[in-house]
Amino acid sequence: MTFKAVIFDIGGVVVGSPMAGIHKYEQEQGLPRNYINVAIVKQGENGAFQKFERGEIRILDFYKQFGEQLSDPCHKQNYKEYLEKSGKPVPENIPNVTVNGEALWTTMMNETDNIDLKVLHAINKLKESGMFKVAALTNNSETAKDQNKTSDSLRGIFDHFVESKVVGLRKPDPNFFLHACKVIGVQPNEAIFLDDIGMNLRAAKKLGMATIQVPMGQSEIAIEKLESLVKLDLHTGVPNKL
Repeated sequence: MTFKAVIFDIGGVVVGSPMAGIHKYEQEQGLPRNYINVAIVKQGENGAFQKFERGEIRILDFYKQFGEQLSDPCHKQNYKEYLEKSGKPVPENIPNVTVNGEALWTTMMNETDNIDLKVLHAINKLKESGMFKVAALTNNSETAKDQNKTSDSLRGIFDHFVESKVVGLRKPDPNFFLHACKVIGVQPNEAIFLDDIGMNLRAAKKLGMATIQVPMGQSEIAIEKLESLVKLDLHTGVPNKL
């Protein structure tokens, strides 16, 4: 297969993962690990988080709804089911959880201030080769003025920057991937897609994309896999700082 494009997620791939911010908030608040992420996913496409990433609600409304939804006691049962499915010990009682939507979101966004230099170097090498279109496909949202500056500063390094808050679609919706391919000018089977979230990768793979998962804090593993597909050295000469 001849690949014509490499598509990168932003948060958790090019910059730090908001998921790390979720874990940090859980630890700070004494909440069970992964409780919040389970609750976010269980909200479905009508959850505040999902609507926010599609640009359907404004940030102050999001803070309020985000906190209220994640604090709903129904998620205690959802979390128990997640633990059972994962083969993890299930406690008899889970205390009531109260989530401050603004504080959680701020902690999540703070993680995106950190650029992964290995991934940034790989992007630059891909562009220098002239062999591929290099694009971003990101679930993003309106942010407070002091948030997301790092992610926004990276727009210029991509040939295309496709974002959920503008398009009104979000991963893992297949239509979002198809829209991105149309914008980039490739067929799905001509693209390589890197993301940190399994459900997004599975959706892309069903469309015919080659997919690479980026483990949190271990981007070098993903870069090695990318090198094998594009037949380029993407790791030599990674700088120690910007």
